[in-house]
Amino acid sequence: MSEAVRILRMVEEHWEQLLNKIEQTDDELEREAWVSRGLINLLSPLYCHSESNYYRDASLLPWIEQGVECLLKDQLDSGCISLLNCNIDSPPDTAFQVHGTAIAYHVLERSGFPELSDVTGGIKLFLERAKPCLLTGGIHTPNHRWVICGALANMYEIFGDEAFKNRAFQFLEEGLDITDYGEWTERSNAMYNSALAIHLIDVAEVFDHEPSYEAVRSNLFMMQYMFHPDNHIVTEYSGRQDLGQRATMNDWYYTSLHLMASKDRNPLLISMAVLAEETAQVGSNALMYWMLYPEKMALPEGQIEPMPENYTVFLGEGNRVNVPVNIPYGNQIRRHPHGAPLVRHRRGKLSVTVMSGQPELLYVQFGRSRMVGYKLGLGWFGIANVTFPSIEQVGDSRYRMEIELEGCYFDSLPPERVRGLNGSFVDMPNLERAKTHVTILKAAVEFELLEDGLNITLISDNVPGVYFQHVFQFDSDGEIGGEGVRPTEIPGILQLSKGYALYEYDGECIEIGPGEKKHRDVVMRNEKPNPDVIRLTINSVTPLRQTLSIRCYDAVRKARPN
Repeated sequence: MSEAVRILRMVEEHWEQLLNKIEQTDDELEREAWVSRGLINLLSPLYCHSESNYYRDASLLPWIEQGVECLLKDQLDSGCISLLNCNIDSPPDTAFQVHGTAIAYHVLERSGFPELSDVTGGIKLFLERAKPCLLTGGIHTPNHRWVICGALANMYEIFGDEAFKNRAFQFLEEGLDITDYGEWTERSNAMYNSALAIHLIDVAEVFDHEPSYEAVRSNLFMMQYMFHPDNHIVTEYSGRQDLGQRATMNDWYYTSLHLMASKDRNPLLISMAVLAEETAQVGSNALMYWMLYPEKMALPEGQIEPMPENYTVFLGEGNRVNVPVNIPYGNQIRRHPHGAPLVRHRRGKLSVTVMSGQPELLYVQFGRSRMVGYKLGLGWFGIANVTFPSIEQVGDSRYRMEIELEGCYFDSLPPERVRGLNGSFVDMPNLERAKTHVTILKAAVEFELLEDGLNITLISDNVPGVYFQHVFQFDSDGEIGGEGVRPTEIPGILQLSKGYALYEYDGECIEIGPGEKKHRDVVMRNEKPNPDVIRLTINSVTPLRQTLSIRCYDAVRKARPN
């Protein structure tokens, strides 16, 4: 069975399951959600593919026509559509829609079937009406620029109007927001990386824009280091909706990897494309690319380069990002941590991510056993958790993050600055208050990466009596035990008062310790515990020079390794 036919059978099954839901539901809202413009992309390849069980099946035509009706009904007078739970009258969401709709249009048009003329006419009418939306519309997020450029390339290919190319280059001339090691601003490995790849391939192909190809290559090469042992994608430092989500590759990754592997004949890209064939959630989008561009989707024969499973890579070395360092924290200028340094460490079943620029400093996975986050809580003027601005390599396998935190109080304002405010504190120029009793707390954490885990060393010894709390968060599917593990009054939160704790899932173990209990706080002030994880804490007090170990092993060892 060819790869295209394999996907075709999956799309057929998807349609049969969806049709069954539609026919059985009495809920009008559910039916509206299923009978939508998405039917165009789902059913067009089934109708047009010569090996489809639904090839030119007349029963599909009314459903495709309903999809077109929904498409036109959803379009506003501006030519835009809305993402109803978020973006209203939205050029970027229209651009996403144009990409998929243009692919379906090409599939339907290329078929030459006369019975599809009303369908293709309706789709082309939608695209015609979308012209002013894309030619004048703006963006919300960095990735929207390249999605809109991709849609403009699709429109240029269909209509040939130079206005689409000119508009695309207004955004392209801003420069592509990708680091030298291949990371986009939004750091979204499971979602927007793949969206940008597929749209920028269109830009590169239609507009002969080589920098777009280079950006796609750079990001895909970075992605070789962004897989955990079970082939789920690294999402623990994402800046978007995929943060912390369990995700494998999707349709866009599948298609982009096949196109780029075929174009470049690169052994690593071929290997990643093969992994996508084995793990990606694919559907009609990939199928239509196979129908339109079979030569460009076919993987070249020859030796592939195995995906790396044994490496330590330091990305973003030398970069620093803004993090809260003083009081009041609410006035700290915050920027997206684009380029925040991180370290990826793989040793087969062991997968470790060390992260700056966010409260979650560490992720550890061993096989399918997952510590989904380590945070450093701090009793320091309501900061809750410490975020570090950078990472420095201080040894062959040792990495250090450090920060100086300012705590203070604020003096009275002169009479002339509060006159006429009737004592209203919130209306006063409070940022003009002079600081008093300023204290600087120095804190550093070092991670020593090992073959079977890592050591964490916390150093903070210049201010005595400050509460610290190590917060280890585990996937709720496993269990934690250990002699020193104690429950707290808050469900789901455990404290390790001494010895070692063992988290186990399906015979794969992550062990942490030694514990201690130097203060009684269950949660640091202003922190909001995640209710979806098992939380294990160790309570410490400054001055501190404290080392904790994390070791990973299979349960058959039955004993803590040295």
